[in-house]
Amino acid sequence: MKMSIVLFCCLSAMPCVVAAGSSPATVDDKTSTAFASTATSMPPPEMSALYPRIGKWNVTIRTEPGRSSPKGGIDRGVMTITKGPGGFSIVQDFWSRGTSGNVVGQSYAWWDPHAKSYKSVWCDNMQGCTEFTTVVEKNTWTVELDSEADGENVHTVIHAAMSADHNTIHEEVTNSYNHGTAETATVSDYKRVVTGANEN
Repeated sequence: MKMSIVLFCCLSAMPCVVAAGSSPATVDDKTSTAFASTATSMPPPEMSALYPRIGKWNVTIRTEPGRSSPKGGIDRGVMTITKGPGGFSIVQDFWSRGTSGNVVGQSYAWWDPHAKSYKSVWCDNMQGCTEFTTVVEKNTWTVELDSEADGENVHTVIHAAMSADHNTIHEEVTNSYNHGTAETATVSDYKRVVTGANEN
């Protein structure tokens, strides 16, 4: 999916070291209250806009003939989205095979209450990790990214729309080189896999 919908993995380690023969460490009331508050807190209501994406999806990605792929091509794969810990994020696992090779990716998306926006990070085996902000409006979402390729400035727009029944997603990626006209790079169609249904 090469820079698709998608999101951030935050690993937080809180080591607890107890010296041999010593008594267990104590936790003061202030720290205890902080932990209790965190344990009982709820995800922000803005996360409800991301939850309809949860599930397993089959995807077909059509690459249009262009600079990155002169002949174009087709990739097929699977996207699985689950809730992150406590529902504060959604986690996407993705793989595809085809013209673009064997792509494996993972992303996290969440609501940032300080920035008042949806933040994401996407990581894959082809281009590493990319952080971005997503604009969500009902069943559509848009991402805009700026990068550089072969000495040219590239402005990428990813626009996706989910059907009213939440069973399909249509996504288009366009690139503008050096502020020129936007060119369609890929068109992707996702179909929800219904539990117990044939997943071919």
